[in-house]
Amino acid sequence: MATTAFKVIIVGGGPVGLTAAHALSRAGIDFTLLERRDSVVIDAGSNIVLSPQGLRALAQLNVSAELNKYSEELDLINRIDHNGRNLGEMHWFSILRDLFGKLPQVISRHDLTSVLYGGLSSEAKAKLLTNKKLTNVKSTPISVTVSCEDGTSYSGHLLIGADGAHSSVRQFMRNLALEAGSDQVNAEKPFLTTYRCLWIRFPADASPELRPGFTSETHGPGAATQLFLGDRTGVTGMYERLDEPTTERMRYTQKDQEECIRKWGFLPLAKGGSFRLREAYEKSLATGMVSLEEGVVDHWSWGGRIVLVGDAAHKFTPSTGAGCNHGIGDVAVLANVLNKTLTLTNGSPSEDQMAKALREYRDLRYRATRGACAGASRATGSATWATGVHRFIDTWVLWFEFVQRRILGPKGKGSKAVADSPIFNYIPADEPFTGKREWTYPMPRKTVKA
Repeated sequence: MATTAFKVIIVGGGPVGLTAAHALSRAGIDFTLLERRDSVVIDAGSNIVLSPQGLRALAQLNVSAELNKYSEELDLINRIDHNGRNLGEMHWFSILRDLFGKLPQVISRHDLTSVLYGGLSSEAKAKLLTNKKLTNVKSTPISVTVSCEDGTSYSGHLLIGADGAHSSVRQFMRNLALEAGSDQVNAEKPFLTTYRCLWIRFPADASPELRPGFTSETHGPGAATQLFLGDRTGVTGMYERLDEPTTERMRYTQKDQEECIRKWGFLPLAKGGSFRLREAYEKSLATGMVSLEEGVVDHWSWGGRIVLVGDAAHKFTPSTGAGCNHGIGDVAVLANVLNKTLTLTNGSPSEDQMAKALREYRDLRYRATRGACAGASRATGSATWATGVHRFIDTWVLWFEFVQRRILGPKGKGSKAVADSPIFNYIPADEPFTGKREWTYPMPRKTVKA
């Protein structure tokens, strides 16, 4: 484990950026985190599903007990169509428990960021700076410097862009590549939007049909919903297929939300049909509408000084809950590679050595994120009955539990992808979850003192 003068700048204080702060702290690597908002703990956005692989990595950061306080386990997924007809139950979560010993958990973004922030040491918390909007990035063979709107600047040896789908770091990285005449240039607008999402947070007691941990989906032509209920609040996301896909960034207004409710408010959110999208909206505590971008960028780093993680590098539709979990996986692999490189170079890697390390990180993550992106896209297409084939599979094939177990069973590609998920290879921990299938990467063993 390397404790060096090497300095990292993290841009973005969401769940992935805060996970990076934990990872660097545990590796003894100095960092500064810059967040453009006035706090890293905000009450915005839909809920986040943490899968067994994400929870396993977070367990190494000693935040499991707090996560359990503010999250609910998910089990059966109830499915209905636009008319409230039963489409059968999905057993994905219970299959995961059988294989890996853990059900997924749903948690609000506010509570997740609060837990991650609270788990940092006082020293680490002092390195989190808010109201820092990025305005420029300069990279040299020996350092990288970022400038902020308030006139401050920060220098280090590596810049990590954890600033989301509309990443400023990714844009500045592209500018540097263009200025250098490089052929390793990402598209200016690398993600394609085929769906948009209206998310609604409502009180847990909004309907007597609902109970904590309840999960339901409504499927049908052009739109689908997902509902997750926690102990205090519930969240539903309504995914609507656009008339035409676009790479343009869309900004939605309250009027757009109201028009969406006029069109889709009739959708039932649970069996029985008495709790509908319109009722959730009318009882809402918070709402929002966002584009659901999809894609994986080709180039994840620039030289040895800038690297992307999470939504800055890849963006999925939320149907499979893969986004945050893969962001955590990115951080784990990047931290492992960085820790190894600093150890081998006595804390002073050259730019070429860092560039090689960042290429290794991308190579280790690229295939997994491409697969996850495609899987999420198929799930959203199936739920919105994008084609007749999607409708047939969603209605008549996935109904059967044995089909689900075949897809995600011990010999299926889905379970292999979960088993192969990365952990922090330098943070000793006991194995938190065990099931019928072994994890590919065992937990580093704790040192036993004589």
